Amino acid sequence: MNTQLYQKSGLALMHLARIMMTVKKGDRLQTISEYEKEIGFARGTIQNAINRLKQSGAIALESKGHSGTYVTDIDYKKVWEHTGWDICSGAMPLPYSKLYEGMATGLYRSFQQFGAELSMAYVRGSRIRLQMLAKGAYDFAVVSLLAAQQAIESGEEIEIALQFGKHSYLSKHVLVVADSRMTNIEDGMTVAIDPKSTDQSMITQRLCEGKHITLVEMPYSQIVSSIMSRRIDAGVWNLDEIKDKELPVLYRDITDIEGMDNVSVAAVVTAKTNKGIRHMIKEIIAIDTVLSIQQQVVHCEIDPSY
Repeated sequence: MNTQLYQKSGLALMHLARIMMTVKKGDRLQTISEYEKEIGFARGTIQNAINRLKQSGAIALESKGHSGTYVTDIDYKKVWEHTGWDICSGAMPLPYSKLYEGMATGLYRSFQQFGAELSMAYVRGSRIRLQMLAKGAYDFAVVSLLAAQQAIESGEEIEIALQFGKHSYLSKHVLVVADSRMTNIEDGMTVAIDPKSTDQSMITQRLCEGKHITLVEMPYSQIVSSIMSRRIDAGVWNLDEIKDKELPVLYRDITDIEGMDNVSVAAVVTAKTNKGIRHMIKEIIAIDTVLSIQQQVVHCEIDPSY
């Protein structure tokens, strides 16, 4: 019987801590009756859980009589320790460039400093990462700000938790061409497009507007090899990978597309329904720390670790 009571008390504490990850200083808490309905435990069990959070220093509360109880202080790190979320899972692009290696290293360092565990999956294609996020496979995903905004405009239930500024995701995209005589997309060309990559497909479509060309769908990873073997004429690619790997390809700067600046900005997104994770991410990940570590990796001042 005592074990069962302890289990109920622990479960109530865990559920309540997860709810507390969604509140902030100054918020009014729900009533005990409302928590009873939401998490399904008795009043006494819920009150004990609140007391344990207070005693641990995770939250400080002030009762204002009929107005309710308000959060006067909250320590998300201490709240996190009671949530049962031992490991946080994320998804980001394959670390094929120094920028991505630096981003992964910075994220892991942030979680280590906070005292939380991170499990990162490396998944090519922002649309795939966002789909898996929506299915609950990951707690957060790293995509370009452009991809995140496009997904939100399309009605996907995600939120932007953090954004890291220009050139944190990539330096820029370029147009890789098969022939030195090619300076731009022209009628009659065959051009690669990867529908799973929001950024690559949007830029490609904009470059091809009004042109009589043939779009060839293929995975992003096959574009350069297909151009080098002249199976296709051109394709949009990440300049960072070309430079980091010293690939012997011809490329042209893309200068005639407006409104695409956000493609270079890294963003962390979470599911709209998972506000606890969103608050946790904002608490754990220090943007300046991640950017500093990213640049140290890019300039070979520290080794990547992820």
